[in-house]
Amino acid sequence: MIVINFQSWSDPFIVITALPAALAGIVWMLFATHTTLSVPALTGAIMCMGVATANSVLVISFAREKLTEFGNATQAALEAGFVRISPGADDRARHGDRHAADGARCG
Repeated sequence: MIVINFQSWSDPFIVITALPAALAGIVWMLFATHTTLSVPALTGAIMCMGVATANSVLVISFAREKLTEFGNATQAALEAGFVRISPGADDRARHGDRHAADGARCG
């Protein structure tokens, strides 16, 4: 289904390569916090995998848009990564600490 959405075989492959890193982070955090495998832990792991997949899709989509704009794959990838990773920092830079004082969510 994701192949149809991207109309490509390489983009879904890139998205799927993010999942082992997410799984490694899950295992590492379970080990670091001495958490046993339980239903809540597995639910969190499934949610983490979903967030990693969704973030990968957004980064790939944005990088494809920037690739048509810049024509340079490296510059497009860097721009997509910077924009996708820093929405909270960007919002704080625009609005100052007013959101933090309200307790509002930044990003």
